Amino acid sequence: MTAPFLQPGQRLELDITTVAFGGDGIGRVDNFVVFVPFVLEGERVEVEIVEVKRRFATADLIRVITPSPHRVAARCPYYANCAGCQYQHVEYAHQLELKRAQIRDVFQRIGNIADPPIEPVVASPRQYHYRNKIVVHGPGKPGFWTMRGRSILEITQCPIAREEINEALATISGQPTAVGRHLTLRCDSTGLVRTFEEPAPEEWVVEELLGKRLEVPLGSFFQVNAGVIALALEHARRAFAESGCSVLVDAYCGVGLFALMLADLAKHVYGMEVDERAIAAANANAERFGLKNYDFYPGSTDRLLFYTLRQCKLDEVCLVLDPPRSGCGKQVLKTLAKLHPRKLLYVSCAPPMLARDLKELLAAGYRLERVTPFDMFPQTQHCEAVAELRYEL
Repeated sequence: MTAPFLQPGQRLELDITTVAFGGDGIGRVDNFVVFVPFVLEGERVEVEIVEVKRRFATADLIRVITPSPHRVAARCPYYANCAGCQYQHVEYAHQLELKRAQIRDVFQRIGNIADPPIEPVVASPRQYHYRNKIVVHGPGKPGFWTMRGRSILEITQCPIAREEINEALATISGQPTAVGRHLTLRCDSTGLVRTFEEPAPEEWVVEELLGKRLEVPLGSFFQVNAGVIALALEHARRAFAESGCSVLVDAYCGVGLFALMLADLAKHVYGMEVDERAIAAANANAERFGLKNYDFYPGSTDRLLFYTLRQCKLDEVCLVLDPPRSGCGKQVLKTLAKLHPRKLLYVSCAPPMLARDLKELLAAGYRLERVTPFDMFPQTQHCEAVAELRYEL
């Protein structure tokens, strides 16, 4: 459809009909879609057109004419300028409703799943001050990218970061040359904050989950919201216990979080991860926990998954997939089309990639039992989800 005479800089009023995955609201001019940030469905708003493409336009919000009853005041002084958060203007219960509806829509459009079994989103225990890690940008004083990513916005605080990180950030922001290109601030479970620029130093941080103390390499991946990952682990424990499986295979395992936390329920656990420091941590933590029923392998999941599954009785296996944002590698999906573990727990921070991969897994004979979203990232467009699948042998 051709744009109905829209031009950059033009101002107009729109009625917002829905909030799409990614956080932007959708309004229409003669059925031509206009994406607008920081709005809610049911609102009438004044906007200014920023860019016009063949099939849609983008616009900036100028003012809200008729506000939604779900609109609240944002807590962050940088909100709507900083690119980090999209939903601080939305009351928290409604954020959860939006995310559930958006995941459902993504599964229908990308996964071709007509009626996806999406559970209500599990809320974060903390709506603010939950992030244990942020990355600020320089050079000079710390900042975040602006909304359209064209410049750096200097900051002195971040309301979604842990209080301890904000204390460190306040000190750093007073130093005019504190940041080179990118500075990471990482807070562990003890409240200790470390700052570093890549590559990360060979140091360890302490994380406590479900009553267990893990030591994690400073530069290795770990979930940013400790309260929500604890809830997701408890969910995984219940799912594994109900599955009838006795063997757990943790693919893309990082520091072995799922394998370590479910090992007491399993006859044997396996983990595989390309980050050798993370695998060393998994082995060290398993030894410290006194485990005997484990094997952690360094290397790519694409290469290792086939050989690991081949040594197991597949009707006893529950496979945890926790890939990066890009989703499972093609070889992993090919392996699962040939070798069929009884149960899959697919953990994803990118619902579109999850939906894409589920489409292939369903075609390979798996049945989608349920999808449980977890709000790992309150105030933002992002959401974690755990999909449970079963292969009927």
